Formats: sequence, structure tokens, C-alpha cells
Amino acid sequence: MGFCTNCGAVRSDTAQFCTTCGTAAPNSLLAPAPNVQTIEVRAPNLWHVTYATGQRGGPFTDDAIRGMIARQELKVTDSIVAQGGTTWIPITQSPFGSIIATQASINRLASSTCPRCGGAMVVILRRSGASKGWFILGFLTIWAFGFGLIFLIIGYIVGRNPVPRYECPLCKYKAK
Repeated sequence: MGFCTNCGAVRSDTAQFCTTCGTAAPNSLLAPAPNVQTIEVRAPNLWHVTYATGQRGGPFTDDAIRGMIARQELKVTDSIVAQGGTTWIPITQSPFGSIIATQASINRLASSTCPRCGGAMVVILRRSGASKGWFILGFLTIWAFGFGLIFLIIGYIVGRNPVPRYECPLCKYKAK
């Protein structure tokens, strides 16, 4: 049994990653000798990435992967494999899973929070002004000229696909 070099949690000698924080276990290249101070040599972890678009990149170090996540260059839809490995895994199931999940939660929160007042944004479905105009014209002319029914149908067709957008109900901020 060993200990994680990052968080200090107990880790089995055969585990490749810490189950608590996800840090890769150091690869010991020297066998420990009794009553002698040993120096642990840690081989750098290199990773290859497959983006959701199908493009591949790498090799990247752990720090480079963390930076790419922070800069939103890697998303939850991307996959990762250790250099020399053959099995691609979703980045959410890798040692970087907690980092990318946190980043995704921050992005989701930022997109649903009003930048003016900090209130929760809501989705509003707005019909175009043209559809409202066709409906009004249809109702006004349905008895007089007989063309009202045509105008009502045009209003329905123009307005049947409302445009969704974020609005803040508190300060009436509208996201573009």
C-alpha cells in the first residue's frame, strides 16, 4: 500500500490513478532498498486527445490538458488515451473528469445567470412582429373583404416557429 503524492489518500500499489483525486500514480523506476533513501523518478504522463469533430492531438502533458480544459479547448464530448494505450475513454471518465465536469458546470451556470443582476435567466418564446401583424390584419378584414382568412393563415405560418431567447425576469435583460 502506498499513498497518493497529491492528496495523501491510501492507494494500492497496483492502482494507476488515485481513487480520491484522480492523480496518476508515479511510476517507480527504482526498487526500494532497505534502510536507504530512495529517489522516486516519475515518468511524465502524456495524453492524446480525440475531439468530437474527429480530429486528434497530442501528446500533451497533464498540465497542458488542464490548461486546455480551462481555456475550453476540450469539452465533455472529447476522448482521451494515455500515450502507448489503445483504449480511448471519454474525458469525463479520465483522471481529468472532475476538472472538466466543474468547467462544464461553470459554463452552464454562466450561460443561465443574468450578467446585470445575477438573477436566473429564463427561456422566452417570442413570435415575430410580422405574425402578429398578419393576425391583426386577418381579424380586421375577415368580415369586410373576405381576405381575412388568408391573412390569418399567413400569420399562423409566419409565427408557428417562435424564436427562443434568454431573458431575465428581474431586470428584463435580453441575451442576444
